Amino acid sequence: MLPVPPFHPPDAASTAAFVVLVLVVAGLGVAGVASGSARSGADGVVVRRRGVGAGVFAAIWLGLTALAPASGLVGAAPAAMMAFFVGSNAFGLGVALSRAGRWLANLPLAALVGFHAFRLPLEIILHRWALQGSIPIDMSWSGRNYDVVTGLAAVVACGWLVARPGDRFVAGGFTALGLGLLLNVARVALSCAPVALPIHVDCDPPLLLALHAPYAWIVSVCVAGALCAHVVALRSLASR
Repeated sequence: MLPVPPFHPPDAASTAAFVVLVLVVAGLGVAGVASGSARSGADGVVVRRRGVGAGVFAAIWLGLTALAPASGLVGAAPAAMMAFFVGSNAFGLGVALSRAGRWLANLPLAALVGFHAFRLPLEIILHRWALQGSIPIDMSWSGRNYDVVTGLAAVVACGWLVARPGDRFVAGGFTALGLGLLLNVARVALSCAPVALPIHVDCDPPLLLALHAPYAWIVSVCVAGALCAHVVALRSLASR
């Protein structure tokens, strides 16, 4: 682990906005499981059971990925930080490839694409955090993070798919764009983290969000959730 300077937490207003956004993202995932189950032809009892199960699972995940950084476990060693990052994304990928992912793939393409609109307010929050000195400017649209484009494109593409539900070209094009920009975000985040990786660059300040709750949810919910949704969209497109 490289030397870690003190973390300057964001202000209360932006922190509250971030927590609300994370809960919305988790809630949309739970609602998507229930709605996708209903669209698959499951009866009401099964739909409710799956929805409740998804809600409990999401609550446990939120609790675990807040407790790990709060306890100091994530910052204990470079391997722990990398395990948190890799494990969070593996979790998102696992959900996308599971039965829950199959149920989510039953949702309309407009919903699968529109979900990514959460990345627009997230980028606004990140921009504010960069201005406050809580994260490096590299992680905002003023630096090397261009994911605000995904959030804007999600709004436009969702509207298009509401009018033309079967347009696989638009849905596929958006998914390719979103995945590419998500990979770029991951690259920038890892390069600015206090871990001696080949891609490391000196960012001021280094990116320390994963070491502190609730900000670590940006990895375990926002990034992992976006990855999950993109893979689910690919499953949906492949089945059409």
